Amino acid sequence: MGRVLVTLVALLLLEISQPGSATGSHDVASAVCWTQWFNRDDPSGSGDWETLADLCREYPGEVCHNPLQIQIKTVSGGSMDSTGDRIHAADTTTGLVCKNTEQERGLCSDYMVRFQCPDSFCIDREFTCWTTWFNRDDPSGLGDWETVTDLCRENPGQICQDPIEIQVKTTSGASMDSTGDVIFVANTNSGFVCRNADQESGTCEDYTVRFKCPISFCVNNDAICWTPWFNRDDPNGSGDWETLTELKKQNLGKICDSPLQIEVQTTSGDSMDSTGDTIDVADVHTGFVCKNSEQTSGKCQDYEVRFQCPNSYCITTESTCWTNWFNRDDPSGTGDWETFEELSDENRGKICSSPFEIQVQTTSGLSVASTGDTIYAANARIGFVCKNSDQTSGKCQDYTVRFRCPDSFCPDTGPNCWTHWFDRDDPSGNGDSEMLADLRREHPGQICDSPLQIQVKTTSGDSMESTGDRIDVADATSGFACENADQDSGKCQDYTVRFQCPNSFCTTASSNCWSKWFDRDDPGGTGDWETLTELCKEKPGEICTNPLSIQVKTVSGNSMESTGDTIDVADKTTGFVCKNSDQTSGICQDYTVRFQCPESFCSQPSSNCWSKWFDRDDPGGTGDWETLTELRKEKPGEICTNPLGIQVKTVSGNSMESTGDTIDV
Repeated sequence: MGRVLVTLVALLLLEISQPGSATGSHDVASAVCWTQWFNRDDPSGSGDWETLADLCREYPGEVCHNPLQIQIKTVSGGSMDSTGDRIHAADTTTGLVCKNTEQERGLCSDYMVRFQCPDSFCIDREFTCWTTWFNRDDPSGLGDWETVTDLCRENPGQICQDPIEIQVKTTSGASMDSTGDVIFVANTNSGFVCRNADQESGTCEDYTVRFKCPISFCVNNDAICWTPWFNRDDPNGSGDWETLTELKKQNLGKICDSPLQIEVQTTSGDSMDSTGDTIDVADVHTGFVCKNSEQTSGKCQDYEVRFQCPNSYCITTESTCWTNWFNRDDPSGTGDWETFEELSDENRGKICSSPFEIQVQTTSGLSVASTGDTIYAANARIGFVCKNSDQTSGKCQDYTVRFRCPDSFCPDTGPNCWTHWFDRDDPSGNGDSEMLADLRREHPGQICDSPLQIQVKTTSGDSMESTGDRIDVADATSGFACENADQDSGKCQDYTVRFQCPNSFCTTASSNCWSKWFDRDDPGGTGDWETLTELCKEKPGEICTNPLSIQVKTVSGNSMESTGDTIDVADKTTGFVCKNSDQTSGICQDYTVRFQCPESFCSQPSSNCWSKWFDRDDPGGTGDWETLTELRKEKPGEICTNPLGIQVKTVSGNSMESTGDTIDV
């Protein structure tokens, strides 16, 4: 399968480099999808029969029903023409037939064949998967019954709802056709049944079956996980009650909402079946119950249980990491093919073998949804495919992808870090929206560009899973959203979120520094204007030229978000502006700001110094005039030529800002 896809991509690139080549021709140069080589027969009988009908029957799903071309060679590698054999048939409809009776020497060479198929066949094969082999019965009774109903009941979650195809073989590996058994049924609806009564020998072979499913089923079942073992009860009372309801109450967030399977064993590790106990219930809906009153011994064994959960639960509970972004192709040819197999081949050791998840964005950083492109595939098993022929514009965007892998795969990049918890919204409106875009805007510089993970909990500290809320989104790309309209109760819980960031963000943030808090204005006029330009004028040398981020709070210490004020601007370039005219109350709160600066700026002040405090005037006249000109006259040599900054306080030690005085300069 992998060999087919490699050929597909490599030859697509060849076609791209030769835009003048004809399309739709069936010559070898344009071949993009070839099957494996088949050799189902040899000439020891009437000849060599490699017919398409036989191959399709014996290799279901491995050969398309409408081949474009056939290639033939001997098993030793020689060309068909070089043998001198008279070939009875060699075409895409029949396949190959060579009859011994038509040969001068009385015997055909031994041939093998392969077929060129449409691109869609190769891709479709990559977009399906096979289950494991199942063997639930043997022919010791009435026959071998491998029915879909029984298999699904005994193997919950391991067979898709509508299988595409069934494959059957004996437990020794022989094909179903080779046994000569009369098969009662073998299809995707019923499964497989062989009845002993139908056989001349009186007994069927022992068969095993598997099913082909859509790739979406395979991906969702690739990464399943098991909970820990739980033992909440013992049989000292009326029995052993390990019910799902009680276990969830006592182990918040540790069991998924809809378990796929349950496993039960005794606390000493013996299987449930081996105990001989009569079990009242053991399923994923109720959990486990064993009643003492139903036992001949009068008492159940002491049991423990665990549950199998889906991929989505594994991801949120397991420690994971993201790969780098990959962009191996662009849409200049037939589309953008960022397939998992090709990416793994070209980036050895940089992508885990079974990713949990894939993320896709354009090379300019836009989401897939925002492009309007029709996407052919986007999942962790296949990777990403966008075909130009599917687009109304005739061309896909250029995409880049990355994969989520287990933490054990992640390179040791040093300790990652977590942001603090954010709670920008509550469910009093349409729901609780803690979206990453909003959080970044309101908390500039406090969240890295590409978070690795998100953690969500209620403001009271409960896990997201324990609430029972239906969550609209909760990921490191978008953030978190819960809509009231989706809840049975009509309202979401109030949630808070935080993000995991890479080591580079942690160390950069820790080595930077923050300026002191500035409050140059109050809302007594048109609003509160804490602009960077004015602050730099009034506080020379105290703020770096290009701040990394800004933080804003009220002078009473409340967060900017908690005030409800409409903020005109709050960024590291302009600073902060709140206009009274924008407020429903008619006036802004009084705000104070500070700026984050690079390490190079942080280290400078250590080589600077402050003069002593001066108090040359008091407000007994027209006011308090502590002008630089007068101070230099009265204190010659005690003040440098170009001061970097000024600090002002009252003679009693209070800050200038706290007095409420209107300062002229």
